[in-house]
Amino acid sequence: MVEEIIKRFPGIGCGYVGKNGTIKYEFYGAADKESNTPVDEHTIFPACSISKFITAVCVMKLSEQGILEIDKPANHYLSRWKLRDLNGDESNVSIRYLLEHISGVIDGEDGFYGHRLTDRAINIVDILEGSTAYNNRPTIVEQAPGTVFEYSDAGFCVIQLLLEDVTGKEFTHLAEELVFGVLGLKDIFFGTCERIRYFSDKGNLATGYRGDDTPLEGKYPQCPDLAASGLWSSPKELLTIARDFADSFRGCGRILCRESVQEMIKPVENFPWVGLGLFKYGEDGIVSKGWGENGQCMLKINCKDSTIAVVMTNKDPEVPQEESGVELLLNRNMVN
Repeated sequence: MVEEIIKRFPGIGCGYVGKNGTIKYEFYGAADKESNTPVDEHTIFPACSISKFITAVCVMKLSEQGILEIDKPANHYLSRWKLRDLNGDESNVSIRYLLEHISGVIDGEDGFYGHRLTDRAINIVDILEGSTAYNNRPTIVEQAPGTVFEYSDAGFCVIQLLLEDVTGKEFTHLAEELVFGVLGLKDIFFGTCERIRYFSDKGNLATGYRGDDTPLEGKYPQCPDLAASGLWSSPKELLTIARDFADSFRGCGRILCRESVQEMIKPVENFPWVGLGLFKYGEDGIVSKGWGENGQCMLKINCKDSTIAVVMTNKDPEVPQEESGVELLLNRNMVN
């Protein structure tokens, strides 16, 4: 079965941490089939919506520093743009609700994909205003906050703008300062056009493939909604962040304190499978999934026993992780 799954994807990178702390990596196939470039430890895959987990870590770090409070309205920190309700009034939706996808913000259909490096640049306010083909639905609170779970990339665009407004720093630089730099990571970044071109020139990026195994135009799509979908990483770098998150659960992480991690994995009332920028399995387990037009991936962390697994690919299999085989690859080493 594993061999069949491996054949479904041009390239796969996996990383695992066992109960005894042993770390192992597995690499299969090609980062680029046309040039026969093999996947290795430095291959950088699209992490897609695992971005939201990293974004939530940034939010919690700023909370620890006293720069923001997650239970205050997002509008308290927004200066360039305001989140409004159906009546046009400023919403009192909290940062917490945005992280939990229960803010009442709804994404437009067929949005948040298809942007290319050669397309006109889109900024975060353009996305929120719904003024481009990338997202043609204005971001407003359309449902009663706290009452309905609605997975939302637009909600994380609000968070990205908020983080930039409150710190005066670009989101990419903020993530580097709060997370990547602290852990000494080099093969992970939020994908602005400039950063994608830089790593492409180095030959590290995995070419993206459609379901029919043909490469995407330009090989590497660009996601202007960085905080929601724009993360690129090697499995090794993502595993390093996950290990630090698990260490923080025991009070010895380098990024977050134990209280912040406990807050992130605490189940949401009426939506017990949801945490802050992540989803839950079991009492102390978290999962984060990514799925885009150039790849599919998945991350699991058991905070109690510190077992961790990450699987990253460079193809859209056109079915969810539990059907594509990504989840099977993830789970098979979680108890080793």
